[in-house]
Amino acid sequence: MDNIENKKKKKKFLPARLNLLFMVVFVLFTILIIRLGFVQIVNGEYFRTQSEMTTNIEASVQTERGKMFDRNGEVVVTNIPSFALTYIRIQGTTAEEHLQYAEKIASLIEMPTNKITERDWQDYWILKQGMTSAGGFQAYEMKLTEEELNSKELEDDKKYKRVRDRITEEDLKPLKEDKREAEILAVKRELDSATNLDVTFVKKDLTEKEMAVIGEHLGELDGRFSIASTATRAYPKGDEFFFGSIKSIPADQLDHYLLKGYARNNLVGTSYLESQYEGILSGQDKTYIFTTTKDGKPIGAPEISMGSRGHDLVLSIDMNLQNKIGKILEEKISLARGRGDGPVNSAYVVMMDPNTGEVLAMVGREYENGTFTDDSYATLQKAFEMGSTVKGATVLAMYQMGGAPVINDKPVSMKGRPDFSSYGGNNIGVVNDLHALEQSSNVYMGVGIARYAKFGISDNGVSYSASVHKGPQFYQTMQKLRDVYSSVGMGVKTGIDLPEEALGYEGNFQTTEAGKLFDYTIGQFDTYTPIQMAQYASTIANGGYRVQPHLLKEVRYATGMDELGPLVSQYDTKVINRIDNTEEEINRIKEGFYMVTHGSRGTARELNDTKIAGKTGTAQRQGGPGAYNLTFIGYAPYDNPEIAFSVVVPNLNSGHINVEIAGEIVKAYNEGYTPEDTEKENPEEDEEQAEE
Repeated sequence: MDNIENKKKKKKFLPARLNLLFMVVFVLFTILIIRLGFVQIVNGEYFRTQSEMTTNIEASVQTERGKMFDRNGEVVVTNIPSFALTYIRIQGTTAEEHLQYAEKIASLIEMPTNKITERDWQDYWILKQGMTSAGGFQAYEMKLTEEELNSKELEDDKKYKRVRDRITEEDLKPLKEDKREAEILAVKRELDSATNLDVTFVKKDLTEKEMAVIGEHLGELDGRFSIASTATRAYPKGDEFFFGSIKSIPADQLDHYLLKGYARNNLVGTSYLESQYEGILSGQDKTYIFTTTKDGKPIGAPEISMGSRGHDLVLSIDMNLQNKIGKILEEKISLARGRGDGPVNSAYVVMMDPNTGEVLAMVGREYENGTFTDDSYATLQKAFEMGSTVKGATVLAMYQMGGAPVINDKPVSMKGRPDFSSYGGNNIGVVNDLHALEQSSNVYMGVGIARYAKFGISDNGVSYSASVHKGPQFYQTMQKLRDVYSSVGMGVKTGIDLPEEALGYEGNFQTTEAGKLFDYTIGQFDTYTPIQMAQYASTIANGGYRVQPHLLKEVRYATGMDELGPLVSQYDTKVINRIDNTEEEINRIKEGFYMVTHGSRGTARELNDTKIAGKTGTAQRQGGPGAYNLTFIGYAPYDNPEIAFSVVVPNLNSGHINVEIAGEIVKAYNEGYTPEDTEKENPEEDEEQAEE
């Protein structure tokens, strides 16, 4: 009975509790609605006005740039981290406030004073004299007459100039001799250079002690100063030209970078890979978002986004091979000079993968005043007459114009110019295209092409006589040669992923005498760069495909260590064009190049114990010392090319340094070659892929 009564009481109590809960919720909602109405109706205009009076302004600090690795995964461009004291200027900050901050900062750090100018000292002296009760500078009363001071015709900038001009060395001496004053001025100088709400570096490379001391006093600096990480570039394997440099934004590019969200004081890539891949290497900046009043005063602390380091680049370059080739060039230049080959003082090599376009090495050395300096940029930017290395392309042109003849090599006489003959003036005898390449017959090239120009060639028994003229066929033939040379890579931009690539010099068909056609066929009319010649060698090696050379291999996500992160993207092989020759014709050139190094009369037969095929070149530049450029283009192994290369050595009179260098650089490549790392595909498969 008691249980029944208890249950009835509980049933009555439950609705009472629910009613109380509903009442509380109702009251809370009522209060909320009243409050919302108060905000929107009573104070709506006030809050709307306050909102319109504030704005968000963003300042940023650059994070570390992405690193660069070579093809073997070794770090070749990295960052040396350091810490810097930064300052954010607020609109309306006065020179007096900067002086107060500078005095505080100078007591916490050692500030370099080497940037201070005489003008800085003069301005500092004016500020140190203090203000008058009327709000002017006491220095004006000290250095101007009463008439000048009160003159309404004398403009403020002229008054200021007169004050500065009248500050004596005696006035400045007490300040200049005080180390603390100099450090205060150095800090103030950096603060004065800051623009509103841009992050300015007051001092980089803070010591651990300075960071600790600054950290203790940051609360006294109104939130305008902080410690930020920064970094400088370092090159563990040597600083190569193609890495490029980073500097302040050039003045003529400032608007471009500002539109892309860069700050005025950012550093950017200004040359080569740093410039080419700026968008990949630059990180996500650390940002400070300030809410400011209409007059620019910040409201509260900024919202901070930490940012991230830029992506890393994996390059096609093999830095060990790059350095080995540099040493080979130095050794061979020294050897050639020592044995009297001529006043040779430089040499250049470019090596690339003919199947993918990956550049393995771009090396140049120059000898001057007893020391060697790096001249590797010349592989991209200096052009030379290349001599007989172009003859492979000359024969390709013959094929396209109707076929390669059989010719008896003997001198060619022309009115008004010296006889045209093969190197050394020796008659080679009857040669076809293969033997002409093997023995480097000048006459074969000149006479073979001259017939298509409709020159009159008559056989006098011991020599030829040539009647040359500049008719329509002359211009067509010259242009055809240039077109074929261009199709293999000579005289045109290779497309390499580096800015500032040189084209070389093009001779003028219109103004030159007709006999120059003979010189053109043997590489003594236009000039070409070493990278162009390497692309040409690659085109022959891979079966006729002009592949774009490139230094970027992959883009990787950044990691916290000097190791490769996950893959972002990779550089795809790009075929620029296929030359207009059949597979049989290209194989014919390759056979001729094989005979150059392995034939009994080959001009580079000292390489017959290697698997190199190629073509030598000797371009006559002038008479006297250093009359010739010695060159070589080639590839290896000749039966399944993995590398193609060019060698250029100017200023020689004799010797075979070009061939010696070719043998040594291929040996250097082979010593570092491991099949499991660089396994090549079937050449026919490569051609199919290139065609696609």
